[in-house]
This record gives sequence, C-alpha cells and structure tokens, in this order.
Amino acid sequence: MTKHVVFLVIPAILLIFSACKEEKPVKAPCQNGFLDAGETGIDCGGNCPPCIPVDIPLLYVECNGDQVNISAKSLTYSNGSWSLQISNDTLSIQIALGNSGTIGTFPLTGGGSYAAKNAQYYMNCSNGVYAISAHNTTSHKMSGFFQADFSRTGFSDTLHVSNGQFEFLSY
Repeated sequence: MTKHVVFLVIPAILLIFSACKEEKPVKAPCQNGFLDAGETGIDCGGNCPPCIPVDIPLLYVECNGDQVNISAKSLTYSNGSWSLQISNDTLSIQIALGNSGTIGTFPLTGGGSYAAKNAQYYMNCSNGVYAISAHNTTSHKMSGFFQADFSRTGFSDTLHVSNGQFEFLSY
C-alpha cells in the first residue's frame, strides 16, 4: 500500500509544481530579439518595420600602393574651409576640401594639402582631386574620395596617395 501512495504522491507533487510554474509570454516575431523568417535584420525589415540604417564611419587610403592603417582622423571646418586630417605613427596627411562642402568632384589645389612621412615633409601637392559624395548638415557627417601626389622640393621621392575614401565622418 505504501508503494501506491508514493506513486500517487510524487506525480501529484510534480503536477502541483508544474501548474504553479509561471509561463513567460510569447513575444511577436518582430519583437523577440531573433532574426526570424521574413526579416532582413533582427526584428526589422521584411514583415517587420523597416530597419534603421546605421552609419559606420570608414576611412581607407593607400600610400605608394600599400594600404595604410589610420589611427586618427578628423574632419573640420575652420577659417572658411573644410579639411580632412588623417594620421598614424609614421604618416600624416591633410587634404583641403574647399570652402563649400558641396557635393561634387573638384581639383585638389596645393594650398592646405600636405603630407609627412617619417618626419619628412611633403609640402607640394599635384595631380590631386577630391569628391564629396554625401554631406548631411543635420547629422554633421560627410563622405567622399580623394587622391594626390605629394613631393618635397629638391628631392625626387613622391608620396602617391590613392584610393582615399571616407564615409560618414563626423565634424
């Protein structure tokens, strides 16, 4: 008889605890934190509300054909002109982006554009061009491209800066 009581008591206890277990509410697919079928992003796009675009700042540049890792970058507007400054521990480049911030492609003039590599200053800018591809004055972000050759007076070496690209840089 005691075996029958144990067999009845244990299931009864399990039934009581499972009945008292609090159920978590099931969240709708567009609110569950997972990438569900039909969504283009987590809880957004497709069957859900549109995804909010994320502007990820980017800077890419090559110097004499080699990709350069940039540790510091800034985009400023000072004394009526735009300027992009990029640098790492051996290279520093300043690109003068004109005074308007207007979308378009423009020749890069020597004034305000220069480079330095390993403490050697390349003050002469030639064959330069820059393009501003986007300029959002509300979010204070600018995107564009640049390239130029920098030389030193009295020396034959040249820094060829190419494939310069900046995206969503804040100012």
